[in-house]
Amino acid sequence: MRQGLGTMLAALAAAAALGATGSAAEPDKGAALEKQRCPRPDQFATVFSFGYAGDQMPKDDARFDALLTKLKEAGFNTVQCVYTDRRLELCRKHGIKMMVDLLAEEHHVYKNVEAAKALCGKLRGKPEVWGYAIWHDNIGKTYDGRKRDIANLRSWDPTHPAFCGTYRTYGMSHLTNADVMGYYDYHWKRGCEQHFPHLLAYARWATERNAVFYRWVETDAGIPGKGNFNRSLYTATTSIACGLKGILWFIGTRLMDPNSLEWTAAGGDIAKVNKEIMPVSEKIAKLGNPVAIYSTPITKTANNEALPDGKASTMPPGLEQNAFPKDFGLQPAGGEFVMGVFKAEGGTDAFFVANHNAYAEQSVTLKLAKAAKLSLFDGATGRWQLLPLAERSVALKLGPAGGALLRVAD
Repeated sequence: MRQGLGTMLAALAAAAALGATGSAAEPDKGAALEKQRCPRPDQFATVFSFGYAGDQMPKDDARFDALLTKLKEAGFNTVQCVYTDRRLELCRKHGIKMMVDLLAEEHHVYKNVEAAKALCGKLRGKPEVWGYAIWHDNIGKTYDGRKRDIANLRSWDPTHPAFCGTYRTYGMSHLTNADVMGYYDYHWKRGCEQHFPHLLAYARWATERNAVFYRWVETDAGIPGKGNFNRSLYTATTSIACGLKGILWFIGTRLMDPNSLEWTAAGGDIAKVNKEIMPVSEKIAKLGNPVAIYSTPITKTANNEALPDGKASTMPPGLEQNAFPKDFGLQPAGGEFVMGVFKAEGGTDAFFVANHNAYAEQSVTLKLAKAAKLSLFDGATGRWQLLPLAERSVALKLGPAGGALLRVAD
């Protein structure tokens, strides 16, 4: 991942060379650690970071305190940084969780094993700790080292997960023991045709491995103040429908001036995204992984433009095999959207519906195959609202790039 921070890249290159050998850490703990899992985060995470593999945060505690105040106001609930005692106290004060950077030399996960082990033991059970970040770049052929690091962390601190990410899907097929896996692929710049194929791959792996997945999302996908919010929200909501449980925003220096701690235009856009998704953050975390992902055809691209090759309609790239089955109990009768099907608390069926269009509202109509009731979660009130039923159909509006959480009502 390009950080724009030369020292960070150099540190990561050195880390990759050492990490592939697996010689710097403890031996494998066996099949028990492979199957063991740490508790999952209890909220959808929206993560602020100035970078990793080095301390880019304000060194002065008062300035770090001021930073956390701004993060809280902007809807962030997690900060990735190098650990200090005082920083953790300030995270507790602001109700923001710390994702501890274990690629920094102070507590490097495999280059400074004893320090990492001591820190993880010290942080066991602390609720203000999100967990640990151990890899963000292309895993390549270093997956044995990453599996070793995850096993070590699980033995040092079984109360917090570790995040291990890669570029796109490279090397991830081998990372079978992850608690929280993830990736980066800035699809608005590198090709939207890979957006859903990557999401479906991680949704499958998360289910197979009893894990969850996060992703890095670019903060400058469009023109700040004119489209950047739409594209960022679209990435968030369509990913949530596919099971995403957290976003690491790329990257803090694009969101905030690190000297003045003032938000940029892009930072204001991401604060707006947080305002949309954070009211349902706890509900999303409790949904678990999707049991199915279905999609309608589309008549416009995500940019609200005509489809290529003069097509009147098509399935979105990657979702060609994910049309609604004809025997599914909830049928699309209007609107263009992707739907994740989940099991909510108590085994109730739940659905997250996300607009396929980043720039146009959708009027969604869902037809129920049998008599039932659907409720919509209202983030403003924190309550479920029963949707009016007419001829076994319910209707709702999705704003541009918007999403909605539904469930079968009692």
